[in-house]
Amino acid sequence: MLMMQVERPRVALNAQLLRINEGYRSAGIARYIFHLLRELSAAANDFQLDVFATEPLAPSFFPDATIHTTRLPVHKPLARILWEQTFFAFELLQKNYALHHSLAYVSPLLNRTRSIVTLYDLSFFLYPEYLPPFQRLYLKWGARLSTRRAERVIAISSSTKRDAMRLLKIDANKIDVALPGVDPIFFQSIDENALAAFRREKRLPEHFALFLGTREPRKNIPALIRAFALAKRHVHSPHHLVLAGGRGWMDQEIARALDETQLTNEVIMPGFVPHHELPLWYRAADAFVYPSQYEGFGMPALEALASGTPVITSNVSAMPEAVGDAAILIDPKSPEQIADALVRVLHDEALRQEMKTRGLAHARQFTWARTAHATAQSYRLALGSEHSLSVSSPTTA
Repeated sequence: MLMMQVERPRVALNAQLLRINEGYRSAGIARYIFHLLRELSAAANDFQLDVFATEPLAPSFFPDATIHTTRLPVHKPLARILWEQTFFAFELLQKNYALHHSLAYVSPLLNRTRSIVTLYDLSFFLYPEYLPPFQRLYLKWGARLSTRRAERVIAISSSTKRDAMRLLKIDANKIDVALPGVDPIFFQSIDENALAAFRREKRLPEHFALFLGTREPRKNIPALIRAFALAKRHVHSPHHLVLAGGRGWMDQEIARALDETQLTNEVIMPGFVPHHELPLWYRAADAFVYPSQYEGFGMPALEALASGTPVITSNVSAMPEAVGDAAILIDPKSPEQIADALVRVLHDEALRQEMKTRGLAHARQFTWARTAHATAQSYRLALGSEHSLSVSSPTTA
């Protein structure tokens, strides 16, 4: 009997931004990469996956994938650029990869392997003043050249896809959308006793509105502080404002807004929140407020919905896509609109319950398995007709 032995196409994945240990670098892009890779082996089982990462990873992290650990200190931007433009490029030239997937903006420019590039947002085009000059130049130059040469481009939202079409001049038919999923930990129930103990441990008030994100200009935190002050003037309220997240850059305006509004005693800044604590922070809050000026997707808003917490967020970029009709949308440039939404949500129990029901139903649509299936389909499109699995010589059984 003749058996046909098939050989799966090999895909090299540049996952240097993946972080397993918790820290501020383990959020955002790192979290997307982590959950995608956890599901990708099953979704792309017609491919052989080689993952290139910074940290030593146990095989159980990404079943059926081959893990390559990088020896350079690629957590430093210059070292990472050196690695991806030289060492990784050489690896692609030496090995017989059918495809390589750059999981963050830029691929090796000196290579002949077919490529896919993932784009999370294009803030380095839209808000260049918020990035160091070299990083801004590398991302602009690298993303433009990498996406031009790529077989496919993956955007994490339709909003990012539109930005890529406009700013990078990429044809719509070349861009695939792979929406993020929601970590199942956010759907788990937490009883009131556990929440009360958590509030005591963190010295949190019983009633508060929560913001979560790095303290950087486009998160629009000064406008939120001013809006909270307006809301307190309109309605006497026991609520505090909790601004959780690590310190970023150019955050001097936050201190000015606190001085201007005289809310220092009613605004709490607990610092970075590790991922495993996030469900408790969301669930302990009466509302989650995220008035960002720009996001590639807006994961914190979706995580809050999955936690059953009412959400107020911006009506710009990808936020409407992330929350659907389950949140109250506001103009991030209008403290008055933010204040009005805060008053409505914080002081209307029936509205909060209605928003909780809608939010949970909306969040359940977002799974990492769906993200992985969309990514695997991009691989198949990139290889086209060549992806009828290569067949070796027949063997006799």
